[in-house]
Parts: sequence; structure tokens; C-alpha cells
Amino acid sequence: MAGKIEQAALRGLPEEKIDMLAATSVLQQQASEIRQQRVNWQSYLQGQMITQEDFNFITAFDRADQATRAKLINEHRGLLAKTFLNLLEHVSKDLTIQYVLVMIDDMLQEDRSRVEIFREHSTRKKEPVCGQFLNLLNGSDGFIVNMTATIIAKIACWSPDLMDRADLNFYLTWLKDQLKLNNNDYMQSVARCLQLMLRIDDFRAAFISVDGISTLMSVLSGRVNFQIQYQLIFCIWVLTFNAKLAERMNKFSVIPILADILSDSVKEKVTRIILAAFRNLIEKPEDSAISKEHCIAMVQSKVLKQLSILEQRKFDDEDIVEDVQFLNEKLQASVQDLSSFDEYATEVKTGPRMEPCAQVSSVLA
Repeated sequence: MAGKIEQAALRGLPEEKIDMLAATSVLQQQASEIRQQRVNWQSYLQGQMITQEDFNFITAFDRADQATRAKLINEHRGLLAKTFLNLLEHVSKDLTIQYVLVMIDDMLQEDRSRVEIFREHSTRKKEPVCGQFLNLLNGSDGFIVNMTATIIAKIACWSPDLMDRADLNFYLTWLKDQLKLNNNDYMQSVARCLQLMLRIDDFRAAFISVDGISTLMSVLSGRVNFQIQYQLIFCIWVLTFNAKLAERMNKFSVIPILADILSDSVKEKVTRIILAAFRNLIEKPEDSAISKEHCIAMVQSKVLKQLSILEQRKFDDEDIVEDVQFLNEKLQASVQDLSSFDEYATEVKTGPRMEPCAQVSSVLA
């Protein structure tokens, strides 16, 4: 999968590749329902919760078709940001906050350059661009916190400026903690936020610093559905594009855990993303000795057996075929090159899961 998929990753991970618009997710289903609601903005004006200026803008914006809305946005950028943020700050009714968040998300989805509207506003106010949105993550309404998280990810990734470091650590820690929640209905949305964030190299290192990889592997070691498997392994794959992170990856038992998932995988996209991650773990490290260690770990995690099975299957996806061939060649060469010292050194580092070099035949069985 080195060719076109890697190029896509480095250019910005097209959304069709990362399931960003999974219409079946709980968040998107609820957003579709919320769009059908109508808010009585007049009541907020009468209650003095919003100004006349905010009222005039939001009523015009809410009633507008896409073309008129685009004109309003272009002509009133500062007013748009001020009005939306005022509403989020002064309105307490969950249904209205949900509606406002959907409006913001839809606006950004139509044109990702609009994230700059909020950055321009924050610069004028001398405040962090995501500050007010981050405050909403402390709420109890599942839709509000997860739609807010989605908006933060888009602002962070679609803006030319990096997110404030303290805000970034807070946000990544929040995402990590959401992954740990039992029976989290919004797990798919949380994973998609990570898929977006981790395509930015500066954010990858920050994710490691909040113990992100350990959390991903802990979740993947449990029972999760194939969609979550795919999304979280996608996150691992994206992390492996950073050579330094690729070199550290197997300290978190990434290879044996992904090998176990590969052996049980019935979904082609899960198989594809694991093979792509394995390929990166061999290709990306700058230290050839670490690449060799990764090859040995794959051999000893029975990956060659799975490759043999995959070779017998017919795939329309040429990337899978190429990755199977690449991995087969590398792992077979690794088996040939194994020495007693290589095996001993790897066993000392990784523990008793490793099998003796003298028993290569059983490793391949």
C-alpha cells in the first residue's frame, strides 16, 4: 500500500479514505434529526440572552439557502464568529446548543477554509481559537460534547496554524479518555477525530506524550467491532509515517496485537490497513536494526502464516496484493538471516512470546 495510499496520507488523507462522513454513526444520525428542528430565536432576544445584532444575523443565517448563507459568511465574517460564540456562551438549553453546533459543523464542512473565521476572531480577542469549544467538552450531553470534539478537530487540522500546546494536550487527553469509556455510543466519532488529528505530525508526538498508543492498543486488545478496529488501526498506521514513532511502536506490543486481529479479520479494509501498518513498520524506521527486529516480531507472531492464506485469496485492491508480496519477501528474508544472537537479543527485549530460532519450522507453521 506504499504507492497511492501513502501519497494520499501525506497530502491530507482524503475523507473517503478515512470514513470521515460515516452517515451510520450515532453522531451523524442525531445531527440529521437536529437539522429538522426550529429554534425560536425571538424568545432569546426577548429574554435578553442575545443582542439585537446577534438576533438579526442568526435569523437571516438560519433561514438562508446555501448561496445566501455563503454571501452572509463572506460579508460578515467577524459578526458570524461573534454571534455563534455568544450563543454558545449565553444559551443554556441543550437543544439550542445542539442546533448551533450542527450549524457550525455544516458551515465548516461546506468549506474548510472557514475555520479561519474563528481564528481571526480569536486573534482580535487575544484568546485561544478553541478555548470556548474546549469548555463545552466538560458537559454531560453526549451529542454536544462529541459534536464539539468534531468541530475542534476540524479547526485544528484545517487551519494553517498549530493548536495551542496546552489546549492540544487537554483535547487529546479528552479523546483518549473517551476511548476508555465502556459502551461509549460515540466511539466511532471519537475515533474519527483522532483519524483527523493524527495526520498532523506535530499532533502525533503530543498524542504519544499523553499515553495515546497504550490506550489504542488496550482498546484493540478487547472486543470491538470491525469499524472501530479499522479506525483505531488507521490511527496506528498514520503514526507510523513518523520514522521516530515507527521505531518505538513495538514497545507497545503493536505487532503481536495487530497480528492477532489479522488472523481473525473477515473485513478487507481491516486486513488492508494492518498490512499497510506492518509495511510502514519495516520501511519507515531509519535504523535498519529496528526494521529487522520488526520483521522478526512479525515472523514470531505468525504473520507469515496469514500472508500465505492471503496469497490464496483474490483481491481487487492492488495495494493488498503488493503489501502481501512485500511483507512475504521481507519476512522470508528475515527467517533466512536469523542467527542465534538475533533471536536471543529479541527474546531478551520482548519476553517469552518469542520462539527459538532453531524452531523456525514451528514459527512458520
